[in-house]
Amino acid sequence: MNGSNSIKKELIAKAKKAVINSNEAEAASVAMETISSGIDPLDIIEEGFIEGMRTVGDRFEEGKLSLMEILVASKTMNRGISILKPAAISTHKNTCFFGNLMLTL
Repeated sequence: MNGSNSIKKELIAKAKKAVINSNEAEAASVAMETISSGIDPLDIIEEGFIEGMRTVGDRFEEGKLSLMEILVASKTMNRGISILKPAAISTHKNTCFFGNLMLTL
């Protein structure tokens, strides 16, 4: 369990960093690694990609990033999430997506 926990933490950090750095290739890589490792995709979506976007939003509010940088980071986040969506839906039968909105019952 400890090994999978450290892998999960590593994937979360990578996903967050990919969004913050607007690195689409890294976001896709993290998503694929998540699927192959058997880590819950919702954890990586919520704690990695979405938290990364939250950090980007905070930096925008502080005046440290431009609107264009927000849009590029958003595209990066969407790349990772789009790869994880099918795995999240198959793992959690009570989860559905409406565009980028995820609903878990």
